[in-house]
Amino acid sequence: MIYYIPIEPLEERYTEQWFTEFPKEFRKAGFKVQVIEGISLTNTVETGTFLDINSTIAYKNSQMIQISELFYSNKVQENDIFFFGDTEFWGIESLRLMSDMNKVKIKIYSFLHAASYIEEDAFQIAEEYQKYTELGWILSADKVFVGTQHHKNVIIDKRFNLATKKDKQKLIDKIVVTGNPIFKEVYHKFNIPKQNKIILPNRFDYEKRPNISLDIAVVFKRLYPDWEIVVTTSRDTFKSNKQWLIDYALALEEQNVITIKYNLSKEEYHKEIAESKFMLTTNTVEETFGYCVAEAVNYNTLPICPNKLSHPELLEFDKDLLYNDIDDIIPMIEHLMFKAKNIQFYNDKYYNVINKMIKEFNE
Repeated sequence: MIYYIPIEPLEERYTEQWFTEFPKEFRKAGFKVQVIEGISLTNTVETGTFLDINSTIAYKNSQMIQISELFYSNKVQENDIFFFGDTEFWGIESLRLMSDMNKVKIKIYSFLHAASYIEEDAFQIAEEYQKYTELGWILSADKVFVGTQHHKNVIIDKRFNLATKKDKQKLIDKIVVTGNPIFKEVYHKFNIPKQNKIILPNRFDYEKRPNISLDIAVVFKRLYPDWEIVVTTSRDTFKSNKQWLIDYALALEEQNVITIKYNLSKEEYHKEIAESKFMLTTNTVEETFGYCVAEAVNYNTLPICPNKLSHPELLEFDKDLLYNDIDDIIPMIEHLMFKAKNIQFYNDKYYNVINKMIKEFNE
């Protein structure tokens, strides 16, 4: 039996895909699966960035109530597997404690997206007290999966130095680089030609440095006024964790430098990516994977990314797509404007990620 403890599914996040696809893949592998679904307070992000902080805590607590009831009712069996969609969850330690106290041996696996050690991440606010509990979450698990070697390196450098020498090696051994899963079936098969369009799809929060992308847009639009530069959001209002970023973007929209497209469904958003020639990110602070980059690759939309963080791993160290300085961005786009380049195979390594995880269950 696998008990799947998902992150709450939000349409504007990839968590909705995870909620649906992980149980499917576990069942295909022959496991009986029970999804421990929580109770949300809201289905949008009202307070916070990636998830609504109040709703996600309520969701997680309601999941742990169900897990506690499973132990209380003696329904958990030897060697049952508990898979957490997010390692950043105090429930992992509570689960290990219940396993030990009830004398029922289980296996715990989880996926680590980010935590307080990520520079400028929303959860960095918790670093003062969470830096120690993060070590406990990982030590409580049998294995913890991450999307890139870059992410593993970051957590080793920024967090495992707090552990004893013995525990540090344990922690390192528990982290397994598998990649983030990409599900081919969720992508639409658009038969549409590319347009002279650049898409800026990242969250518009400051840690993504969208202001630099907007600076680039101003210069690029002067050089190529017939090109369209699109900022996308699935929300019905344009949001950021910095009001000045909103003001800057709205001012550029008034000047016809960019177009902001609101309230996009997944299909509408994917269509915007599919018909764009380029996707641009100027996030140089921290990126542990990069689903926006992966989505661009899927539609053969050329991602122009910093040559650092997780980007080189996703893009197979392709020098055509990785810039070392922001001054290189526009010349790189110009070089590729009318050049045929197929990059879709860069995603091949992420289509079988869940099976990679399943293999680790028995290692």
